[in-house]
Amino acid sequence: MTLNRKHSSGFTLVEISVVLVIVGILLVGALSTLGEKRAVTKQLETEKTLQNIKQQLLKFAMINKYLPCPGVNGREARTAELVGTDTINRCTNDLGAVPYLDIGLKRDEVVDAYGNLVRYAINQEADIAASICNRANSASYFCNATPGTAVFDLVNTPPTNGNNGTGNYTVCNENTSSCSGTPSDANIDTNVASVVLVAFNEDGAQTINSMPGCSGIPSQNVENCDSDAFYHRSGITSVEGEEFDDVIEVITGYEIKSKILSPITVWNRTPPANVPLVPTYRAYALTPGDYTPLDDANNPDVIQVDQNIAAALNLGAGDDVVLVGGDLSSKLEYINETGEITSDGDKADLDTGSGNDSVYIANSANSNVNLGVGDDMFVLGGDLTRALYADAGQDQVWIKGNVESGSTLQLGADDDVLWIGTADKPETGNINQVIDGGTGVDILVLENYENEEAFWAAPSSQYLNITGIEYILFADDGSGNRPYCTWSTDCDGTNN
Repeated sequence: MTLNRKHSSGFTLVEISVVLVIVGILLVGALSTLGEKRAVTKQLETEKTLQNIKQQLLKFAMINKYLPCPGVNGREARTAELVGTDTINRCTNDLGAVPYLDIGLKRDEVVDAYGNLVRYAINQEADIAASICNRANSASYFCNATPGTAVFDLVNTPPTNGNNGTGNYTVCNENTSSCSGTPSDANIDTNVASVVLVAFNEDGAQTINSMPGCSGIPSQNVENCDSDAFYHRSGITSVEGEEFDDVIEVITGYEIKSKILSPITVWNRTPPANVPLVPTYRAYALTPGDYTPLDDANNPDVIQVDQNIAAALNLGAGDDVVLVGGDLSSKLEYINETGEITSDGDKADLDTGSGNDSVYIANSANSNVNLGVGDDMFVLGGDLTRALYADAGQDQVWIKGNVESGSTLQLGADDDVLWIGTADKPETGNINQVIDGGTGVDILVLENYENEEAFWAAPSSQYLNITGIEYILFADDGSGNRPYCTWSTDCDGTNN
């Protein structure tokens, strides 16, 4: 009998070992790629966090007209100190944590992707009482002596052309292996940083625990850990012993001035230190019968309303201030039986009377405004739908929305400046009604038109609505320059 054997074919131990080695190699590669992807994701997450903190700090400054000090438990820390006869609230430290509660954030919004608190470094002289409220010093960006009014200005506060100021930070780029002393221009990202935000990322706990000596950490991290005036955006690396993944964001003095003071410097009329405006009326709204104006040259009316002013006011004498969070407008009135409108909001007329008055309206002016005699300032966040009379005096007027049909805008006597439109809102800046510069040398600034050609090409031939204006300035070209033309001679619709 012949037996037929069936042989089964299988893997030898050698073959299985080879397969396991290959799988291991592939698995290591996959895990390595996954790790790198996670690291990149966390890096991008941290960058987004720093950008958000920066924007919140600038928003805080736009409202309060100063930047906050480093914080403790979410609140900025200040120390009162006497300088001459003034009590100055200097920053307790120039280095610390982001005061997240003060700027409207939560704690988990001021940590990097690994849970480490972001470092907040400010001008190194902001903790010196004699410097922080001196407008000739870059530390004045942090002075809170006059909340709502900037102590710093464009002309006197560094950085300016040829004067970088003192107490600022230098941030080097990855072109250099170290950052200290006097780095060459090619190695510098900026040397006028008033604020530096630093996220230490993966090795953050080790770095933070090494402070203040900053010993026992990779040398690339020391520059961002210590407390000198230098920071380093070095190249990201995971080489053992040379690890670096810090993320840095800065705010320069130029950015602060651009956001807070531009495009109008003249709005910032700074009173003496420690003389804040005390409201004579402060409420959610102002309706008929709520307030009787003082009409006193020595005691100005200071009216602050969160929503709407819906009552007529004649403020009389004094350097009056009116702040409106909503509209200048009374309620719509109509006859119930017929539906006929008898008043569409024009019964909240505002007359500031004599004096150097300031009026800020967040939304629209649907009632008439008379600024009276004096060097007045008027800012309207929305549209002008009624009449605005600036009267005599060197007035500054900014209509951030549109000059609508049916309105009236007259600058009156003397040399005035009128801004129309908001640069980042293309729907604004339309001149749908005649504007009259009156007598004197008057300047019209068009924030939404880059040059004459663009303005003359605008619909409805808006240039036909301009009279009594001597000069027209167009939008900032990004470098601080504005094209302009002389209305009576070379404003002909060509880019001269």
